[in-house]
Amino acid sequence: MEKFTEIINEGKKFVFICCSNEVKEGKGIRIAFEQDVDMQFAVFRIKNLLYCVSNICPHRHATRIFEGIIKGLTVTCPLHGWTYSLVTGENTNTHQGIKKLNKYEIFEKDNMVFMEKPELKIPKWREDVKIESGKNPIFD
Repeated sequence: MEKFTEIINEGKKFVFICCSNEVKEGKGIRIAFEQDVDMQFAVFRIKNLLYCVSNICPHRHATRIFEGIIKGLTVTCPLHGWTYSLVTGENTNTHQGIKKLNKYEIFEKDNMVFMEKPELKIPKWREDVKIESGKNPIFD
C-alpha cells in the first residue's frame, strides 16, 4: 500500500503511515505530511500498544517530540523537559502550563499502521508567520 493512502474504518477516515516493524518498542518515529510543517506526528509503541500525538511541542514549537524520553505512558520533550501523556496528550506538570499535544487514533492491521486522518490547523502563533517550504520558523 502506498504511504498516506486513505481507508475507512468504523466510519472514520484513516491513512496508512508506515509498516508495523518501523515502530520499535519504547521508541518514537516522526511521520510528516508534505502539506505543512504543522502536519508532523510522533508515533510510539509502548508495551506493544501504539500512541500517536503531534510532533510539535506547544511550549516552544519544537519538532522533536518523537525523540522524547519515554517513561511509562509519558513523553518528555528533549529540548525543555515538558512532559505529556501519550494517552491524552495533556501536560502532566501543571507548573509548566496547560498546553497539550493533539492526540490521534491509531491502529495496526496486517502489519500496517494507520492513523486518524489529520486536518491541517494553523496554530494561532503562526497565523501571521510566513513559512518557507515546510520549515519550522523557530528551529529549522
